[in-house]
Amino acid sequence: MAKKGGVQQLQADLSTDEEFEKFLQRPGLLVLDIYSEWCGSCLGMVGSLRKIKLELGGDNLQLAICKAGSISYLKRFNRKSEPTWMFVTNGKAINIMFGTDVPKLVVMITRMLQSTMAKESHVSYEITELQPIELEQQEVRNKALRLAEEIELAESRRKRLEYLHSVTDCIMANLPDIGITVFGPQVNRDMFKKLSEPADPLKIQCKDRKVFPILPCDFATVNFAAENPLAPEVIELLYDKELLMCFWKVEEVLGSPPSVLRQYAHELTKETIKPPDEFNEEEITVPPIIVPLEVTVDVPETEPTKEEQEDQGADQLGDAGEGEEADTEVEASSAPVPVPKPDLKKTKTIRIPPIWVPTDQRTHAALIYTYFRTQTSTFLPPDPVPEPPHIVMIFDAYKKKDLAILLETCREDIPLYGFFTGENPQTAVFIANSVEKYNAKPYVPTDKIVLKVNKVSSPTIPTLMAYSPSYVSTNSVVGHKEATQFFPANYKSALQEEEELHAVKAEKPKKRKKNKKGGDPEESGKVDAGLADAQQEADEAVKTSPEEGASTTSSGEDSCESRPATADGTNPDGPQAT
Repeated sequence: MAKKGGVQQLQADLSTDEEFEKFLQRPGLLVLDIYSEWCGSCLGMVGSLRKIKLELGGDNLQLAICKAGSISYLKRFNRKSEPTWMFVTNGKAINIMFGTDVPKLVVMITRMLQSTMAKESHVSYEITELQPIELEQQEVRNKALRLAEEIELAESRRKRLEYLHSVTDCIMANLPDIGITVFGPQVNRDMFKKLSEPADPLKIQCKDRKVFPILPCDFATVNFAAENPLAPEVIELLYDKELLMCFWKVEEVLGSPPSVLRQYAHELTKETIKPPDEFNEEEITVPPIIVPLEVTVDVPETEPTKEEQEDQGADQLGDAGEGEEADTEVEASSAPVPVPKPDLKKTKTIRIPPIWVPTDQRTHAALIYTYFRTQTSTFLPPDPVPEPPHIVMIFDAYKKKDLAILLETCREDIPLYGFFTGENPQTAVFIANSVEKYNAKPYVPTDKIVLKVNKVSSPTIPTLMAYSPSYVSTNSVVGHKEATQFFPANYKSALQEEEELHAVKAEKPKKRKKNKKGGDPEESGKVDAGLADAQQEADEAVKTSPEEGASTTSSGEDSCESRPATADGTNPDGPQAT
């Protein structure tokens, strides 16, 4: 009981590890209200907690508010705005609750207090350990992230395929008579003279030839629509190898480049029979000009599973025979039968073809796009710089002061932002494109600040998440759609407006020569005509109705004229008192 004239402390205020560790040593049930400094503790619960402590708990119920940002044990809760309640006894956590459901919290405190006073056993956890509800939340988040990644990957692949179809269509239209041959690593550049022998009868011309290193990303592009791609195991052996590739021109009358070049490949790889002559009485078989390369590789074999080992043991027992001898052997083998470990090293031979010719014209175009871009410079523009995947993050406008530093320091990751009247892109009205402009506008509690944030490997998104956005796009596909609605193509950031203003000021007016009287010779000749035009415009203006002459603006900033005054009473855009 508190002394007369004293004040009974409802809850402790903990902000250091030392204070926290000391508080954990108290007896009874400890209820920790964990908060982040920027949002404060849950004041709405104070009345209910006071009532529970005075009526039920007394000294058996200890309450504390804990600043997560300065207590290392609670760092996982830092910068989170959701109210968090942790229940502790004997220095161990026994439960946790999230949210502001007062009846639920009262019931949970009452139940935990009764079980603690009755000295019932609890499943306990370390303060830093994730509790079951946290693990469930984590799994839900991870599942959502995996789903988002799958959607984003599918969309990225779709866009890439769409672009590759576009560029290969362009190449096929401009280079319909061109084909590519890819030679294996067993064929080097010095053999080109020999390789040209079958080309002359086919009337095909090699316009360019180069040696290229083979990279996984390049061959993924080449094979995006290939009808006869090289086997994956062959491609894997070609990585980091340098292969000779030839750029052939095929006359249209001879056929399509794929068909003619496949005939050329056949001539290079076939055996020929040389008939008898004055030097040889019998036919002679002439080997091909180029032949496949056989490579032996190790094939790791996975160890047998437990079920397979049991099956092998059963087979060995079955071979023991019948009768007493078999029974004795079975009894003796009640212990696990050792299974000899098989040799895990096996080998196989992979044949690398000496030449590869795609059967479809699109893959020839993909080879040109990947390895012979100089041949397309006259008609194919350089690849555009892809826009990074991005999402939309929305915050309450009152957090503008906390976010202002991030908006300035993370411009590369936050290319656009703006203030709007809501978070629904269909109905939200634009207010301002900078914090400075928004501060000059009347404030409304429902205003939002909308950010377009690039999904890149930087700490920007995790840092923004710590400020508890009211909305985050589920994935970059949805985010792209939402960002397009909030920030259409004609949207300009404050920085872009400033750069355009400086560019206009930087333009110097051209100096004009003046005549002897000091007038502009060009303008002096137009004075009479100008007066006549001005008179005509004035006459037409008189005939124009007020409605026809009224002008409107699409600027979103004008939408705030009817908004209430700011908290400090200033309203530069509103009507002035007279």
